[in-house]
Amino acid sequence: MKKVIAAAAGLMLVGTMVGTASADVSFGGDARARYYYQQDYDFGAVDEDGVREREQDNKWASRVRIQARATAAGGAYVVGRALYGDGTWNGGNSGTADIDADKAYIGVPIGPVTIEAGRVPIDLLNGTKFLFEDVTSDGAKIWFDPSDAVTLGLIYIVDYEAMQNGDFVNDDDIVNYGAWAQMGFGAMNVRIAGMYEDDQVNVGDEEGSGFFGGIEFTGPAGPVALSGAFAMDDRGEGRADTGIGGFVQGGMDFGGTGVALNVGFTSDGYQADGDFGFIMFGGGYSITPWTVGQGGDSFWIGAPITFAVSEKLSLKGNLVYADIDEVGEVFEISGSAKYLISDGLNFQWDLGYLGYSADSDDGPEESPFGTAVTFNVTF
Repeated sequence: MKKVIAAAAGLMLVGTMVGTASADVSFGGDARARYYYQQDYDFGAVDEDGVREREQDNKWASRVRIQARATAAGGAYVVGRALYGDGTWNGGNSGTADIDADKAYIGVPIGPVTIEAGRVPIDLLNGTKFLFEDVTSDGAKIWFDPSDAVTLGLIYIVDYEAMQNGDFVNDDDIVNYGAWAQMGFGAMNVRIAGMYEDDQVNVGDEEGSGFFGGIEFTGPAGPVALSGAFAMDDRGEGRADTGIGGFVQGGMDFGGTGVALNVGFTSDGYQADGDFGFIMFGGGYSITPWTVGQGGDSFWIGAPITFAVSEKLSLKGNLVYADIDEVGEVFEISGSAKYLISDGLNFQWDLGYLGYSADSDDGPEESPFGTAVTFNVTF
């Protein structure tokens, strides 16, 4: 509790100090409190007697994030985001005293060039969530905007050896060097990015050095909203082949109803970001059991459907077929309902079932089911 009070006091002190320096200071953030129930999320685990386990789990979880941004009179800015108590609790207080700074950097604009340094967002392929979404790391970025339609950037990030294995003597870090280019073609945006990882910590058979990156596009094609990405991961990590993955999605709106079709694949160990996907098969939802690509080579075709019932109530449903190497054929039926209680406050109910094919020899005997209710606050 003392750490929470100290962090809050520090944020207020920063706001007071920067305010006296004629800066523009703003605060924002989000928070949630959630209850969820999951059944049969064991994925084939067996106990010491060789009996297949069945996992049933009901938990409470909560999280608070507060972000501050201050811009000096000359245009330089600072951004800090604190994460409070991101954990689960069920009759206890697990995680509620934890505080992490998942964003903490300065920005220095110099004409068409901007430099950011500190704990910065990793901006590679983040428009589609296929490679990175809301990921930060220690490092620096510099980008150049020669026109409204073109952005060119470089990024340098480092993961210190001490954070990997507790070795404070040696200095064999994991260092990443990357670049990206974003181009606009009318309303269509195309982004190309690549990064080389120099891994001096994990050597030999476990060495993770290699290249990863890809290309993505987002934008309309007539009445169809298009998005897609292709990415590769050639970092070692015991992988014999280069991992690749990609998807294409097209969607249309019919009044208050939106219908889309998403088709994609992963191969040779590639895993998409946890926020990419549907609800049960990826998507970063409260009840998601699988990250896309987690179960080995996979192919999927899914139809997400959204429906605006009113200004306050919106619904989402997913019908997904996937063939996952380590599981076999699966079929997802899932949905989410969101109700706006008041400005900045909504109630969300997630529900999903991931059915396994009866003739699958690889997957678990029981199909996972999950549901969750969440109160979300944004400000």
